[in-house]
Amino acid sequence: MDLSRAALVSLAETALWAGMRPEQTFLLRVTELPVLEHVYRFFALFSLQYLLLKWYRIVFYPHFVSPLRHLPGPKDNHPFFGQFIKILLNPSPIGLHLDWHAQWPRAPFIRYLGIGNQETLLINTQEAHKEILQTYCYSFKKPDALYRLVGEISGRGLLFTEGEEHKRQRKFISALFTVPALKRIVPVFQNSIDDMIAYFRRNMDAEGRVTIEAVDCFSNITLDIAGKTVMGINLDNLGAGDPSLNFRASYRRVLQPPLLSALISFVNTFVPVRGWIPLEANLGYVRAAENLRSLVRQCVDQRFADYDKSVKDGTPLTSPGLKGIGRDLMTMMVEETKAAKGSEIVSEAEMVDQILNLLTGGHETTATTLTWAVYVLATRPEIQAALRAEMIPVVAGRQPGDRPDWVLIDRLPYLDGFCKEVLRRYAPVVNSFREPIEDITVCGTFIPKGTLMFFSFSLANLDGNLWGPDVNEFKPERWATLKGTAANPYAMESFSNGPRICVGRAFTYMEIKSILVELLTNFRVLPTPELAALGHKQPPLQNPSITVVPKGGLRVTLEKIKEN
Repeated sequence: MDLSRAALVSLAETALWAGMRPEQTFLLRVTELPVLEHVYRFFALFSLQYLLLKWYRIVFYPHFVSPLRHLPGPKDNHPFFGQFIKILLNPSPIGLHLDWHAQWPRAPFIRYLGIGNQETLLINTQEAHKEILQTYCYSFKKPDALYRLVGEISGRGLLFTEGEEHKRQRKFISALFTVPALKRIVPVFQNSIDDMIAYFRRNMDAEGRVTIEAVDCFSNITLDIAGKTVMGINLDNLGAGDPSLNFRASYRRVLQPPLLSALISFVNTFVPVRGWIPLEANLGYVRAAENLRSLVRQCVDQRFADYDKSVKDGTPLTSPGLKGIGRDLMTMMVEETKAAKGSEIVSEAEMVDQILNLLTGGHETTATTLTWAVYVLATRPEIQAALRAEMIPVVAGRQPGDRPDWVLIDRLPYLDGFCKEVLRRYAPVVNSFREPIEDITVCGTFIPKGTLMFFSFSLANLDGNLWGPDVNEFKPERWATLKGTAANPYAMESFSNGPRICVGRAFTYMEIKSILVELLTNFRVLPTPELAALGHKQPPLQNPSITVVPKGGLRVTLEKIKEN
């Protein structure tokens, strides 16, 4: 925006400068000068205008003009980076936001400065969250910077569509996540859970123990579950002809990039440089991201062809990689699309985006939640024992190969409270952003169009004003008697809220509960020596990070439960 404004003003000034001699017509005055003289003058004026604009935006506007400058917030800013370096160097990716909230607990918004002194508003109270996420939901959009950060991987889809388009796509996707539809998916991810249990058993030592790295372990199992439930295939077979271009290799390349590649992605969030950096660190990322989309597109095209063949042959459409154990979401999408009419029809390109949304948006956050779940289990044996005691009657008498009764699992109150408490205490996603598409007033505060709004999901979850003095204690039993401000849906923000609440939250609960039932009825979760050495101290957190994960991972030991 500043570049185009400076260019237009400089172009006009160059023309006016050339036309200042009154004895000739304007056209002659402009055209008689050498071309290079016009060019030099234009670039001199352009450089001056651009520097003045940047000085105004970086130095003058945020400190002397902005209508937000009187809002509470930290004042110890770096002259150019604001609070950015402090946020980056904090031991926790959410540490400073929690500190600011503690200092100004009643302020709807806390203002702080970022790179280039960009104003950012931390959404700080339950009321502010509700107005932005629900009351004025479609008066805000996700900023382009957020798309450049994660959209290259996840696609646009439901995650980044806005307004009426978002409503249309959400209606389509929500039909896939009804309770009856989810029940048809349970056998699919149960099959992957069985493989996980078998893997643990195969790798046990003579004492019946195996030590796992929880972050990697659960990331692999949830990605496997995502591949089967979303696409109906084993992701190891997707693009298997070329080891450098198979799905898992490409996925790992974009989610766990080398340092230089990660730095380019970070810079690209603020300045779109992706398209013109010829370094392999950047090109390799681009190739991997494009390959992911290409592989998913091939699967979508094949599933549509399978549908047409099934109609012609009069046979039901099945999931090719599930061997009759269930149905995947892609198959359901194809059926819904073929049955839709008019504006309800979803294009194949839109379906590719939705599938990438579901693959990338669900598995890593679920893996993070499971990592913190086993951390609690390893360090709080009394909670582990209570969970196992509740689960045993559900699996008692089950024969090998039997599937757990999901209805019974879903009715286990202590397990339900445990899962919700993990998500409350250790919200897996660090943050999200919004910006108003027009000038707007929220909670009595005037917010100019384009202002960056920052959501810290842990802010409400760890607010003592909402949850009480025991807010930092891990207490699954609190969910059986929620009351007052804690019972308000906006006291728990792990899945966001309002019209843009996570469409897959019921699926996430189902997946986490199913994994924990199998894990705890087969194994005891024990702390490793390094985890035990921490005592009651929480492991240090990775920063920077998109998800709230232990720095360096988390190792726990699984011990086989001896059969009576």
